[in-house]
Amino acid sequence: MSRRWQLALLALGALLFTLVVRRIGAGEIVANAIAVGWYFVPILALYGVAYACNTAAWRLAMPRGYERPSFWRTYAITVSGFSLNFVTPMVNAGGEPFRAAAVVPWFGRRKATSTVILHRMLHTLALLLTWLTALVLALVLLPRSAPVVGTLLAATAVVALLAWLLVRGHRHGVLEGALDLLHRMPLVRRVAARFEPRREMLADMDRQIAEFYHASPVAFFAALALEYTARGLYMVEYWLICLAVGIPVTYAKAYLIGGLSSLALNALFFIPFELGSKEGTLYVLFSLVGLDPSAGVYTAIVSRARDMLWIAAGLTLLAVVRHERRPRVPVPATPPGVAG
Repeated sequence: MSRRWQLALLALGALLFTLVVRRIGAGEIVANAIAVGWYFVPILALYGVAYACNTAAWRLAMPRGYERPSFWRTYAITVSGFSLNFVTPMVNAGGEPFRAAAVVPWFGRRKATSTVILHRMLHTLALLLTWLTALVLALVLLPRSAPVVGTLLAATAVVALLAWLLVRGHRHGVLEGALDLLHRMPLVRRVAARFEPRREMLADMDRQIAEFYHASPVAFFAALALEYTARGLYMVEYWLICLAVGIPVTYAKAYLIGGLSSLALNALFFIPFELGSKEGTLYVLFSLVGLDPSAGVYTAIVSRARDMLWIAAGLTLLAVVRHERRPRVPVPATPPGVAG
């Protein structure tokens, strides 16, 4: 996407944000955001626990038989990676190459890349399951008008299909198939041609991804459960913010709001830094569930403040990752073919 388009989308988001703020009133938004007060501490802590779940899931997905980085160093790499994703407009992919590079000394380049791809697939599958949960809650809790029900059913079908495709990718691998798909698409055949010399490497990484699913099903489902739990913790943030400003809301409604806002914001990924889209989406969702829609805007403001602090923490941890003690070469803990 060209810089001109990026600036245009940024301006559009800023306009939407301004309109929403004018409708509610800047004073009321600031007052309610301040009213969150000490509740901001557990909101920050929630994300710390969620990142610990992400870290544990990634460690389960790491290659068997190799020395692994310690939990806390993996935690630092994980948080730093998420921070880089947040500060990468639209694509949200800056953290994955960083994470792969950070664990190369333990596993070598190919296995490091495959374990990051595997964890990203688990992370995305948990996100899809979270969206499905939110959509089911929406079908139960939202007003049952024909447009709402039709939209929710259509979204459920699409998300369920994507989840099935991702599970299939875990079972059989996804990278070589993606390369074959690129060859069939006229507009991106040149991209496929550039990756064709790496087909053997992609096939090997596919085998590593599928091996985790077939050889370690307990570890696979445990890692997926940890990722899904992390998503569930994110939803507590909405419940805490509403509680802080005196708006009664159940966890189910908070989950519905958090899950559907995540779905909408991913669909609007092209708006840089979710400017305006986040506030507008939460404004609409709070209204749909029968809550004060202005609460959606200051919920977005509080969550942005939480984002900023965790981004700062992650970028600070980059120094820890850079200067950590690492093995000189990636050597298996038990050499292949030797009984442990």
